[in-house]
Amino acid sequence: MTKDEVLRIHTDVFYGSLKNQNYAALEKLYSDDYMLVRPDGAVLNKQEVLNDLRVNGLTFRSIDPHEITVRIYGSTALVTGESRTVTSRAGTESRAHFQFIAVYSRVGDSVRLVHFQSTTLAG
Repeated sequence: MTKDEVLRIHTDVFYGSLKNQNYAALEKLYSDDYMLVRPDGAVLNKQEVLNDLRVNGLTFRSIDPHEITVRIYGSTALVTGESRTVTSRAGTESRAHFQFIAVYSRVGDSVRLVHFQSTTLAG
């Protein structure tokens, strides 16, 4: 696992799949025990996240990451940074600005996203 590989997966596969509503790619990327911790403290597992995207209609109109740092520790990678997103649900648009951490782990021959957590930033 290299920094470039993880950065490509994070930006192209993770963000690209969210923006393009490629749920099959997200299902493959998320580990079976994937955990999302939202800024409000809500915790969702893999199936709850996919359900929120598929059934509840959460769509990502844009994802604009900044100051991304990738650190590798053996078979684990930590990706940290800042992001601004524009999302929509049931025709209502929302904007967010947050700091995030994404944890990736090598599982067999693939790199899987095991954890994503974000904290809202002012402005």
